[in-house]
Amino acid sequence: MSALFTARCCEPRSTIQTRQTVYRAALLAALVALVSACSTAPAAPQRSAPLPPEAPQLSAQERWATRLSAIASMQAWRVRGKVAYRLPDDAGSASLDWQQAEQQSELRLSGPLGVGSTEIHNEGALLRVKREGIERLYPADAAPWLPGGTLLPVPIDSIQHWLLGVPDPAQPVTLLDTDNALANRIEQNGWVIRYDEYRDVQGLALPTRLLLEVPKIKLSLKVILRAWEL
Repeated sequence: MSALFTARCCEPRSTIQTRQTVYRAALLAALVALVSACSTAPAAPQRSAPLPPEAPQLSAQERWATRLSAIASMQAWRVRGKVAYRLPDDAGSASLDWQQAEQQSELRLSGPLGVGSTEIHNEGALLRVKREGIERLYPADAAPWLPGGTLLPVPIDSIQHWLLGVPDPAQPVTLLDTDNALANRIEQNGWVIRYDEYRDVQGLALPTRLLLEVPKIKLSLKVILRAWEL
């Protein structure tokens, strides 16, 4: 040990400085290599967030039930348009203005230039019909709907549902044909209702063209609904 110490003490200063310089260079090279290795090391794989579970697809029955619920929740609505009727020995047309407030129906029909204006108020079992300032009561399933004054077997309680594109829940359904939760055809209480066109009204598809028929008496009502108010 003393010999090694003596030898180093006896080394020239220049030799010692050279050795220190070599040591520093080696240390610096080691640090550079370490930093380089860290920077080029492969990054840990990124884990993507799990995808949210897909919403279950509703069946046709569930979509139809959803539509029925939406229609049933409507407390008040109004629609204006036109209706053309045809019987074997009579035909005509009128403007239509239907207002519904819960179970109360109010219907106004008018011919060209307002001639033959008719107001029909649903009184439950009876219809209160006002024509040319005179009011009369009629059975709920027969009223002078149109300017000609013809008594038509038109069930007001059912039509308020048919106009919305759904069956009357109080009557048995003979046939119900739907596509994508919209009715194409309803057969109920001797009537056949065909739907030709729907339109989106505040997020709800409502009919704009439909045909109501009673094959037994060859009655047809072609209805065009132009303006819905919900």
